[in-house]
Order: sequence, then C-alpha cells, then structure tokens
Amino acid sequence: MLKWLMRLSPWYRDKQSELKRASLKTKSAIIQYRTASRELQEEIRSNNFAKYLIYEKGD
Repeated sequence: MLKWLMRLSPWYRDKQSELKRASLKTKSAIIQYRTASRELQEEIRSNNFAKYLIYEKGD
C-alpha cells in the first residue's frame, strides 16, 4: 500500500522522471563515447605509424 501511495505522490513522479532523464543522458553519452572511440581506433589502424604514438594529457 505504501508503494501505491508513493506512486501517486507528485514528488515521487518528479523523481522518477528525473531519474529517467538522467539515465537517458548517460546512455547517450556512453554511445557517443563508444562511437568516438571506434572512429579513433579506425584512424589509428589506417595510419600505420599512429599506433606507436603516445598521447599525453596536457598540463
């Protein structure tokens, strides 16, 4: 019964929709990262010397 009452609560619905939006944003970011990673890997494979380079994060 408590779960049923919570589902009717506007606060609960807001939190559920907020959680769903955050989940979709995270999923989208992961997909974009995977795509960029694949593109980078393809570029490295197509460029024979690139596999020997070490990329460092700048200061």
